[in-house]
Amino acid sequence: MKASGAIFEEPPVHSDKGDRYTNDICSKNSESSYTIDGKDIAFPVVVSDAAMLMNGYLVNAKAAQSMLEGTGFRVVELFPGKAILQLLAVDYKENDLGDYNEGAIIFPALAPGEKKPFPFFGALQRMGNGTLGNFVYRMPVDQEFTTHAGRFIWGFPKWVSRMDIEFGPGSARGTFIDEGELVYSISAKTGGNSTPKEQRAASLAVRDGRAWKTYGTNNSSGLTFSLGGEAPQIGDSHPLAKELRALGLPKKPMFTVSVKSTRMTFGKPESVDIGTPFSS
Repeated sequence: MKASGAIFEEPPVHSDKGDRYTNDICSKNSESSYTIDGKDIAFPVVVSDAAMLMNGYLVNAKAAQSMLEGTGFRVVELFPGKAILQLLAVDYKENDLGDYNEGAIIFPALAPGEKKPFPFFGALQRMGNGTLGNFVYRMPVDQEFTTHAGRFIWGFPKWVSRMDIEFGPGSARGTFIDEGELVYSISAKTGGNSTPKEQRAASLAVRDGRAWKTYGTNNSSGLTFSLGGEAPQIGDSHPLAKELRALGLPKKPMFTVSVKSTRMTFGKPESVDIGTPFSS
């Protein structure tokens, strides 16, 4: 999918059944139950085991905000004029939505009505206590079912692409390739044994003219946190790669994180008109 910008026309999923549009094969049964392509899904959605790596970068806030145009969300500035960009790779091993790989391009962001945190310590505090949302700009996956579920239930910008993830005893790598073109390839150190306390955070998204907010939790073990790290590989021709280059990548990350094993839960979303405050 080569669309750019946060607001785009959602493509169908190409499959052996032909082109399939998410809204045609999914339905909401109640506040706690959905049917996704013939399969019933109830809350909470549980990920029993996953591994992940993430790189965090300081980028130009004005350039980042231009990518969120039309969403009603505002990027958080860790320092004046500097926003945070996160590139992720997640290997979902045991999951209510299947066994699949996922990437993500994310910006910590403020929803309408939320107060701007104080630079640095205020932003870090809110990131740490789960009161700062993460706007999901793109979320490529390599399976069809999770594409439909992520779109219809939580509003995530998912589509079927290629995400390769490798975890070794000393390092991990995640590579996102779309339509044969490299978008990004990130790495992180592994081998840590930290077990942080349960974390809770909100994911933000836009779909079908509405804004979405979903709280999730994760309980992790084998966490490795490192300052700095290896600069990512960024493609030259794909529109998403060009957007990352416009933000100043490739450059060394501010920090990297890897998690050997994490258990996650995702609750029901709140959906409002774009530009409208959420209730929580």
